[in-house]
Amino acid sequence: MIRIQECKGVPVVCLKDEGRLGFIANPLYDKESNIKGFLLESENGFTGKFRKRYIALEDILKLNDTVCVVYSKDSVRKYENKKSLTTQNALEQVMGQGVLSKTGKNIGVVHDMIFDIETGALEGFELSKGFMNDMFEGRRTVFMRDGVEFGEEYIIARGEDDE
Repeated sequence: MIRIQECKGVPVVCLKDEGRLGFIANPLYDKESNIKGFLLESENGFTGKFRKRYIALEDILKLNDTVCVVYSKDSVRKYENKKSLTTQNALEQVMGQGVLSKTGKNIGVVHDMIFDIETGALEGFELSKGFMNDMFEGRRTVFMRDGVEFGEEYIIARGEDDE
């Protein structure tokens, strides 16, 4: 599992061609809100006004907070604004939204989304309770498999207790 914010800005290197292709930019989603790839930002910081490029998730050999490894330059594909892949995801709207436990206690706000690198499926959310609390206690993670309900104002984490 990896956080989306950790991926952004990570250099993309080529195993076969031994070169850097650019940097990871925004994720691309399918209609089920699964990540299918990432836009590629060039060395100058632009994704390209006329010719956007992306790397599909299946072409990524390794991805972490320091590097993205692909086999060759052929892994870079031309991105056309297709209806099958989009840069917008309905779940991105929950960023900054408050999360409550099943008893109504505030357990933080959504700071980042966590996804499975193999499937691209959203696995959960990383929560923040503010800078100082994050520094001393760390951030909390809520997993989708534990039960999450989306409301208009808050997210209810069914698997969370009021520790």
